Amino acid sequence: MQKTHIEQIAQIIEQNQRFVLTTHANPDGDGIGSEMALFHYLRNKGKDVTVLNVDRSPENLQFLEKDYPITIFQKPVHSQLIEQADIIFVLDISDWKRLRELGEVILETAAETVCIDHHILEEPFANKDYIFASASSTGELIYDLLSGLGADLNIEICEAILTAVIADTGCFRFSNTSPKVFQIAAEMQARGADRVMIYQQLYESQGLPRIRLLARVLNNLRLDCNGKIAWMEISQKMLKQTGSSIKDTEGLSDFPRRIQGVEIALLFMELPDGKVKISFRSKGRIVINKLAAKFMGGGHAFAAGAAVDGALADVRDDVLFHARYLFE
Repeated sequence: MQKTHIEQIAQIIEQNQRFVLTTHANPDGDGIGSEMALFHYLRNKGKDVTVLNVDRSPENLQFLEKDYPITIFQKPVHSQLIEQADIIFVLDISDWKRLRELGEVILETAAETVCIDHHILEEPFANKDYIFASASSTGELIYDLLSGLGADLNIEICEAILTAVIADTGCFRFSNTSPKVFQIAAEMQARGADRVMIYQQLYESQGLPRIRLLARVLNNLRLDCNGKIAWMEISQKMLKQTGSSIKDTEGLSDFPRRIQGVEIALLFMELPDGKVKISFRSKGRIVINKLAAKFMGGGHAFAAGAAVDGALADVRDDVLFHARYLFE
């Protein structure tokens, strides 16, 4: 994020008092970490600020909320809050539909919307978009913003930013881990962020239902295209049998990439509304977002997603058919 962008957002913040912050449905570490870092900054400036999400945070990320729990959107209860907001910050969202009913309410208000993200937008939807696809995470952009504003980066802000960066770089494993990411992480730790605690919360605080689901999912892992494609699927039946939920599927698509020889990993998840959610992951040699685009999805070059109407088996077979062409 450049100085001119920071100055523009600084003016927005200074000229307004009532703020709402939100992120996508089924929020992850980057979305929640970015929200909470910006929340603490605005609160410390004496602004009226509410973090309003459509879904509850996963249990392993609720440590970021501490004394300030995130509000879960209910249209009859929170429509007035949105209507009275001056500014709505929309963080880590490339597709307005991922806000579901909350997005519809926001579009009907007079509040100015500001989108900060590192995903290429499916189509612009906010009044002001600050999109930087070269950033590792939205958390990195929030760091740029707050540092540029001369903010007091207290421990709450530092732990929120470090969580966002760790989450979206796969604990510094993914190809988006730039030298700058390490510089940010080092600064956040030097300012008091507990890196060990954050790692334990993200990766060593998983509930038993998620572990049971992981066992079931790995049991049906399959290889295709001479071992270059690995894919898994999750049905609604599997979620019920293991007592797990959609939140427990976060990160499962990364497991097949660990197999020697695999270049891309695909996870197909049956949703309650008749759609199939597809997660596309690449080790870094095959660009995967173009494949996602064939199914009205998008994302980064090596990590993308889509949601398609249809039966689980039909969608899986269709995606695999197109995926094989990547290796011709």
